[in-house]
Amino acid sequence: MCVFCGGKLESKTLEHVLPQWLIELTGNPKRMARFGYDHSKNERVVERKFSFDAFKFPACKSCNQSFAKLEASVKAIVRKVLSNDLLSESELNTLLDWFDKIRIGLWLGYQYLDKNPLKITPHFHIEKRIGQHDRMLAIFKADGNQEGLSFFGCETPIFAHTPSCFSLRINNIYFFNVSYPGLLARRMGFPFPFETYAVDDGREFYRFTWGRNRIIKPILKKLISIEGTELYQPMFAAFIPFKGQGDIKELYDVEYVRNNCISWGRGIGRIFVKNKFGVNVYSNCPSREWLPERTYNLKELRFGISSLTFEWQLYLMDKLGPSVKMLSREGKRQISKLHALSRDYNKAAIKFVNRQRGISDVQ
Repeated sequence: MCVFCGGKLESKTLEHVLPQWLIELTGNPKRMARFGYDHSKNERVVERKFSFDAFKFPACKSCNQSFAKLEASVKAIVRKVLSNDLLSESELNTLLDWFDKIRIGLWLGYQYLDKNPLKITPHFHIEKRIGQHDRMLAIFKADGNQEGLSFFGCETPIFAHTPSCFSLRINNIYFFNVSYPGLLARRMGFPFPFETYAVDDGREFYRFTWGRNRIIKPILKKLISIEGTELYQPMFAAFIPFKGQGDIKELYDVEYVRNNCISWGRGIGRIFVKNKFGVNVYSNCPSREWLPERTYNLKELRFGISSLTFEWQLYLMDKLGPSVKMLSREGKRQISKLHALSRDYNKAAIKFVNRQRGISDVQ
């Protein structure tokens, strides 16, 4: 399959899920890197290691070419981030699109590498997931000028089932990324799904209600435990056209929503920034509002980001996940089994990270 469209390959090419320009920006592209564990080597668990530039997956030539413009734009934006430069709201919107692309690309890539052990059938691919749901990006800065590229949270059973939360390190900048239906809408004053149900074909059914037309603080009920800059963007592209979820057009066709959109017709909300000045709409002019004030030790930040990612994956699953009321008995059994596995995995991962940091399990 093509990682972009999910269809049969046409004029096969290979897509670097982590793009070539990013690999070169962060060190030797031939350097060896760890990509989880291979569980199929004669019933032994073997660390999976190969070069970064070999981390690529099948794609249609036309699909690959269609995303070249996004990569070119983001390359310039990432260079600005690394040099603490001014960024516009439009550039941040593009960066968030790119994080959608990377997150889903890593999800599909690991399904391919791991031979899909949970037997999950993808219902979407990269091109159908960019800019669809509420999303946030937290940015943190480490000291020094060390090169490096790594990502966190992509091997967990939760990510395999719901690829909504991961983290990425680019040299001395760490990014924590979440995209989830209704993640921000309610507390940002937008219409929101007050009930979400999973159905047996893998889709979700939503029931919407009116937005409150004002911001409720904090935007995130589960706070980010590391001090950095947080960017929020309410999105409703997934619900356009306003059909199939009940008649919800009137909910979105209000002054508050229109005034807080980059493009109302495409379901793209404005970007809000949380920093030392509070929560505000990002400036109309290029600024450094995105730049974190605090700098951390690189190693300590890596541990903190790892724990944050595992904790948030659990939060999304347990607190924001859809109701299973509409599932069949077998569907409920499978979800229950998956959730139990997921909790054990992430809790064990958090304990492991804490031991590495020297934090006691006793709280």
